[in-house]
Amino acid sequence: MAKDKPSVQLQFIGAAGTVTGSKTLVQTAKRKLLIDCGLFQGNKSERKLNKLRMLPFKPSELDAIILTHGHLDHCGYLPVMVKKGFSGPIYATTPTRDITEVILQDSARIQEEDAREANKRRSESKKPLKPLYREEHVNRTITLFQTHPANEWVQVDDDLRFRFQKSGHILGSAMVELEVEGHRFVFSGDVGQRVPLILDAPTSIDETDYLILESTYGDKLHDDTVSPYQALEEVVNRTFEKGGTLVIPSFAVERAQEIILILNNLMDEKSIPSIPIYLDSPMGADVTRIFQQHRDWHNLSEDECDSLTKNVNIVQSFEETLNVLDEDGPKNKIIIAGSGMITGGRVLYYLKQLVGDSKNTVLLVGHQAFGTRGHQLSNGAHEIKIDEEKFQVHAEISQIGSLSAHADQGDLLWWLGHFKETPKHIFLNHGEKEATEALKKKVEGTYDCAVTATELNKVYEL
Repeated sequence: MAKDKPSVQLQFIGAAGTVTGSKTLVQTAKRKLLIDCGLFQGNKSERKLNKLRMLPFKPSELDAIILTHGHLDHCGYLPVMVKKGFSGPIYATTPTRDITEVILQDSARIQEEDAREANKRRSESKKPLKPLYREEHVNRTITLFQTHPANEWVQVDDDLRFRFQKSGHILGSAMVELEVEGHRFVFSGDVGQRVPLILDAPTSIDETDYLILESTYGDKLHDDTVSPYQALEEVVNRTFEKGGTLVIPSFAVERAQEIILILNNLMDEKSIPSIPIYLDSPMGADVTRIFQQHRDWHNLSEDECDSLTKNVNIVQSFEETLNVLDEDGPKNKIIIAGSGMITGGRVLYYLKQLVGDSKNTVLLVGHQAFGTRGHQLSNGAHEIKIDEEKFQVHAEISQIGSLSAHADQGDLLWWLGHFKETPKHIFLNHGEKEATEALKKKVEGTYDCAVTATELNKVYEL
C-alpha cells in the first residue's frame, strides 16, 4: 500500500470462525460501511452475540450497509440496526430486497412467537423475554433499500463506488466490488457452485487489492459422483417402499425451489411415484413468486418456473399444518418445511411427530452450522431436544451435499483462478475453524500472497 493512501480498517463482527452473523465493518477516516448485517444462529453462545452491546459502533454512526444476499445470516440483523438508530441507505439487488423483506417478516414473527412460548415457561419473578425486533421494525427497514442491477458501478461519493456481480448462490445474490479511497476490495458474500442448478455461474473478477472470501466448505468437496436427481430419487423410493414420510428441512430461498423442480421432473419421468408434496412454508411460497418475477436472475424456462407450484400443496396457516399428517390422508408424503438447519419453524412440529419412527426419513440438503439440530442429526445424534422435550431419533437421516448452494473447496479455487493478478491479501471468513484453515493451506500452496483466517472483532489495518 502506498504511504500517501489513507488507512482503511477491516473488522469482522461476525462470520469469523463461524458461518453465521455476517457483518464486516469497513472504516476510513471519513466513513463507516457495513458489508452484510446478519443474525447469529446456532448454539446459545453464538446467539448471545446478537446483543447490541457486542457491536463496536453505534448503529447511527454507519453511513451505509451493502447487502450481498437475503439469507438470514447476512440480513437478519438489519431491523435491530434500524430500531437502534441506523437511517442510511441499504444497497442491494432488487431480488435481494424482495427476498430480504420476506425473510425478515418471517424472522420477526418467529421471534415474537418464540418469546411468547418461552415466557409461558418462564418464572413470573423473571423479566419477560422480548424479541430482537417486530414486524414494524422490518417495515421501516425495507424503506431504506436502494436497489441496483448487477455489473453497474454505483458512484456514492467522489472516492467511493461499488458494483454487484452475480455470485450464483441464491436468487439475487452478489459479490461486492468496492473502491474506497484508492483501495479496491472484493467481498465474495456466499459463492455458489461453478455449475449451479438453476442460476448462472459465479461471475469471474479480474483484479482486486483485497479479497474477502467465504470458506463454508473450505475443507470439503461435494460428491459429484451422484447427481442431485439420482440422490433424491433414491431417498424418495427408499422411503416410499418403507411406507413412510419424507421430511426435508429446507431453506425457503433457492433450496425449496430446486427440490420441487427435481421432484416434479422425477415424477414426470416416472422415476419416483406420484407422491403428494407439501410446502409448509409461507415464506417458501412467497420466494417462489419472487422467482417468477425476476426471470433475468435464473436460468429456468417459463414452463419450469411455472412448474414450481405444480403438484405442490402450499400450507399457509399452522391450522393447515396440523392436518398434513392426518391419518385419513395419503400414507406416503413429502414435506418440505423450514428451517433448513432445524433451528426453528414448522419443521419442528413434523420432527416431533415423525423422527421417532424408522419408516420415515429426514433429508438434510444444505450446510448445517455447528450447534444446530441439523448438525446434530447429521452427526448421528440419537435424540434431539425441541421445546425443552427430548425426542428419540429412529428415522433414517440422509444428506445430499450436491444440492448445496455453497461452493466447495474445488469451486473456490476454480473461481480464484480467474484473477489476472493475485490479490495482495486474502481474508477468509464465513467458515468454521477447520474449514477455514484447510482452505488457507490450499490457497497458500497455490498463490503467492498473504492469507489470513479472520478472527472475530479483530481490526485489520490495510
